[in-house]
Amino acid sequence: MGRELEELRHALIASWPSLVEELLGKPSRRTARQWRWNRRGSLSAVMSGAKVGTWFDHAAGSGGGPFELIARERGGDWRDAADWARAWLGLPAWAPAERTPTPVPEIVLAPPANDVDPDEQHRIARRAAQAQWEHAGPADPDQAYLRRKGVQPFGIRMDMGATLIIPLIDLDGTIHSIQRIYEDGTKRYLSGGAKADHFALIGEPLESAPAILLCEGWATGATAHAATDLPVVAAMDAGNLVRVAPLVQARCPEATLVILADNDLKPGRDSNPGVAAATAAARATQSLIAIPPIPGDFNDLAAACGIDAVRDAIWAAAPLAPLRPTYPLAILDLTSIRATLDDQVAEFMADVAAHWMADPLDADWEPVAPPWASATPEGGAEQREAACS
Repeated sequence: MGRELEELRHALIASWPSLVEELLGKPSRRTARQWRWNRRGSLSAVMSGAKVGTWFDHAAGSGGGPFELIARERGGDWRDAADWARAWLGLPAWAPAERTPTPVPEIVLAPPANDVDPDEQHRIARRAAQAQWEHAGPADPDQAYLRRKGVQPFGIRMDMGATLIIPLIDLDGTIHSIQRIYEDGTKRYLSGGAKADHFALIGEPLESAPAILLCEGWATGATAHAATDLPVVAAMDAGNLVRVAPLVQARCPEATLVILADNDLKPGRDSNPGVAAATAAARATQSLIAIPPIPGDFNDLAAACGIDAVRDAIWAAAPLAPLRPTYPLAILDLTSIRATLDDQVAEFMADVAAHWMADPLDADWEPVAPPWASATPEGGAEQREAACS
């Protein structure tokens, strides 16, 4: 059972941000490396680095890993913590023979090893993602997030806690990570999972599609698929959209790619990150681009104007306008420009004078032969006699 517990611990660490929020609520302070809570003393959890998956209660002087935190917050011993963890991850319950009263192995209580490299973290996340996907059931169309967004599940799954499980795959269909979407719309990725270059696929296989839509979020993609029945690649964020688009184009060179921008226009803000990212992706792949006519993404457009407005906006996708040529700004003032121009004119006139005064005999040249020079000697003699008669 030791190996099963170790695999379960790795799966909990891969879902560490979601787990600590499930048990402790939203942190009062957070950084990329550490989250803190101020109830029952100052409690901190390590969120990145070699010790990710550990926590410490500075007031009580206690700490540990995922199983200890579950037992602390929910009561019971490590067996109860393991049972709850499997249910929370969407894994089947222990078989009766597996739930023996043997003491928990030391490896479960030990903090994560300090020498875990990113490749190992990705491997652990892939296994955790695959396990959660396999043991999740079909998503309920009436799940709160789906109902609020007005979209169908389109093949995603749901765990026992009504949390949506969206697999992030590569072009060969291998699951590398998952996105968990809770009923309130909170989104979490597996800790250590590789999101870059991976995406969620909605609809038919890409290889058989005459056109492919690419967007940021999953709900945007589900809306676009419902409106057009075309396959959609949801890259999950703007930065990954620019990475995924060239990969899709290389795999499906005959398909027409349409980049669906998020219109991030907001009052008082000059930039539009969603349109900028979509433009970069479209320019890199020579794709068409579609932009919602109102601020927001295409799911927001559907909510405001109906699904037909989404379809019309996508069908109106167009290529980007060619880039205008840019010219360097002048770096000289008018006086300096005039002096430079005078020098160049003087140099040009000196070259002209030298050309006309040069002795042709000093030049390396050959005379151009007249037309008759190519005639035969006999022909040349006949021409000379005719000219003299």
